[in-house]
This record gives sequence, structure tokens and C-alpha cells, in this order.
Amino acid sequence: MGAFHAAAAVVSFALAGGAEAAQLKIIDVKAYAFLEHAGKLSDDLVSGGQSFVDAPKGGALGGDTATGLLIDFTFEGDKNASPKYATAIVDLTQTGRTGQPIVTRRAFTNFIFGPDGIEHKAVFLEAATCMPLAIQVHAGKTEKTAKIDFRCTETVTPK
Repeated sequence: MGAFHAAAAVVSFALAGGAEAAQLKIIDVKAYAFLEHAGKLSDDLVSGGQSFVDAPKGGALGGDTATGLLIDFTFEGDKNASPKYATAIVDLTQTGRTGQPIVTRRAFTNFIFGPDGIEHKAVFLEAATCMPLAIQVHAGKTEKTAKIDFRCTETVTPK
């Protein structure tokens, strides 16, 4: 009989955890280049659909330099709630010069939703403006993707 109660407790725990995690949704992804001369963030690069060429050498907005990238993820959950088992997974895939993928994976937990049911999480990528970036976010049963076209030209000295 004790084994039955233990199994029932495990099943109810799993169901409760799954129900809470399902309440989490990803609703928006934005990305901002850090403009180094201006000392401020650019406008959203995801919605703007801009591509940067040689951003570290002055190819960012207004001729500014940019190497860092702030990515802002907007999540929605139940108002005034802190779902115990909610986890969002973010994969940031950059493509290196030889085509190899460079993947940065982040898991966000500890969501505390206020009266509007919204919470933001962020990632800052350093030295991120010379490789194309694909963003993929999974939260509960929702998913969002975005792409930003970064590239840098290289001067190869003839031998």
C-alpha cells in the first residue's frame, strides 16, 4: 500500500509541475546593439530587419561601432504568480567564418509575474556582431524565432 501512495504522490507532483510550466509563454524577442561611441542601445534589430556589415569597425547605425548585443525576451504568465516549475530554453546560434555553429544555451527559471503577467529576461553577448545570429526560444507550449544578419569582411593578404 505504501508503494501505491508513493507512486500517486509522484504522479500528482508531475501533473502539478506540468500544469504550472504550461502557463509560461514567450510573447516577444528584441535585440539591441550596444553603440560604443554613443554609449546607448540601438533600436530593436529584430523588428527593424537590419543587417550590419563590419559593426565593430563603424558599420553600426550612424557609423558607430558595436560589438555587444543585448537580447530581451518577454514572457507572459499568470498575473501575480511565481510558477515553481516554469522553465524557458533559449538557443542562440551564431555561424562562424568556416560555417561551424556556435551555440549558446540559456535556461531561465524563477519567474515572478506582477499584476500585468509580464516578465523580461535578458542575455548579453559580447563580440557578437560579426556572425549571423539565429534565436530560438521555447517556453511552455510556445516558441519564437528570430534572425539577425551580422557579418564582417576580412582582408586577406596575398602571399
